[in-house]
Amino acid sequence: MRYIGFEREEEAVEWAKKIIGIEGPTGFCRAVSAVDKDQNFVFVVVLSNFTALNVDMHTAALPGASWARPRESLKMFNELFGYFFNQLKIQRVTGLVRFRNIAARQFDEHLGFKLEGIMRRAFVDDDLCVYGFLKEDFDSHKWRRGNENG
Repeated sequence: MRYIGFEREEEAVEWAKKIIGIEGPTGFCRAVSAVDKDQNFVFVVVLSNFTALNVDMHTAALPGASWARPRESLKMFNELFGYFFNQLKIQRVTGLVRFRNIAARQFDEHLGFKLEGIMRRAFVDDDLCVYGFLKEDFDSHKWRRGNENG
């Protein structure tokens, strides 16, 4: 896996929508991604619904964890959350995950997101979990670059 950041954003958003199985997000959004050696997407994070204090984060990945190599994952984590909290100056990131998508829920929780609630019947066939990750969660995170605890 190679982190390519904000390159190929429009293509990355479309790829993520297919993987997740949704039509949105629509309107203004940003996308950061990683590709394999053949330049095919393996991991995409779509950012939408920007406000002064929050951004929504949608994650799409190929099945399996072969894309999650520690060095690249750590780089992506620090650059992505550094962008949120240090450049955009927001206070939280909201993760929205289908209730039945256990792998995605475990991934968010592994990153440090906290389950804040469940929106019942948000989809025809599923509920929606609302996760939050705050600036102070990032500041004290063991993966944060420069964190003495990590």
